[in-house]
Amino acid sequence: MPSTGKSAAVSEGTGFGPRRVLFAVIALLLLMLLPVSLQGLIRASQSDAAAGEDREALAFAQWQALWSDLAARGEIALQPVQTDSSLRAAGDTAFMRYRNLWGAVDEPTRRTFQMAALSGDPQRKLDLLQPLARAADARIRFRALLEMARVQRRLRAPEAAREAALTALMIAGVPERIRADAHFLLADIAWESGSLDAAESALTLAIAADPGFWDARQMRLLVLGRQLGQPRQHTADCLDRTRQMILDLGAMPALAQDRTQFRDIADRFAAEGSSVNPAFALIAGLGYRWSGDLARSRAVLSSAAVGRGRLPAACETAILDKASEWILAI
Repeated sequence: MPSTGKSAAVSEGTGFGPRRVLFAVIALLLLMLLPVSLQGLIRASQSDAAAGEDREALAFAQWQALWSDLAARGEIALQPVQTDSSLRAAGDTAFMRYRNLWGAVDEPTRRTFQMAALSGDPQRKLDLLQPLARAADARIRFRALLEMARVQRRLRAPEAAREAALTALMIAGVPERIRADAHFLLADIAWESGSLDAAESALTLAIAADPGFWDARQMRLLVLGRQLGQPRQHTADCLDRTRQMILDLGAMPALAQDRTQFRDIADRFAAEGSSVNPAFALIAGLGYRWSGDLARSRAVLSSAAVGRGRLPAACETAILDKASEWILAI
């Protein structure tokens, strides 16, 4: 027994006990791994920086392309391409925005959709639509799920509405223009909950699927306007959002066949005040310009610099340069 105590004492005195040896080995391994970890972090940082630069370069290229197109073709450059005049917004009691995209619907199914539409009882609507959500026809399933999502949305059940819309989007064999409605519904749910990024992404998908979707463009103007008022956004985001708002500004009057919408939209963003940020002044100025009110356009564009300092510097400079160019063109 005395020898055991002596061994322990010697071990502690020399500092080479098993536990200390283990700690020393671990420390040595960590020291050896440190350069590798640092190199990985540096590479990741460089990769992120390069991706950010590429994204910013693309945003500037798209920004310049927009103005080049406007210079060459005028405001008509902003109008969505309508490849098929029969695919106009129509609407019916079975909730179709496009009458020629759904194909034939058998009479019992049509009657069920109509009964659901006419019912004032939300639960009755859901009960009628539930069997249709399991139909063999993909388009019928999609329509039923989309209507179930709308009912849940009106019932203030956003998660149930979101689940139904996402399930609808998983159905294959449905035309893209029809899928736009599900994206729009998801955007509406996100907007209501204050999830601006999710709303923006969903609206971008909706408009990409159906460039003639007036309601989606109107909502995107609201969402992007709110986004542009947020601090600490990247230059690429600022440029993209301003560009998309200009695209929506030009598209909505054409889709509604109502040029007074130019002034309505301009009034909305002019009321926000140029002091909020220069992007709103540019959009309002363009709206007044295309509505024919040149004096008001000049006044609003001239005030664009009042809000300087509220957007990323490079984006702000690009916006103010365009405001100055349009003042000279009036």
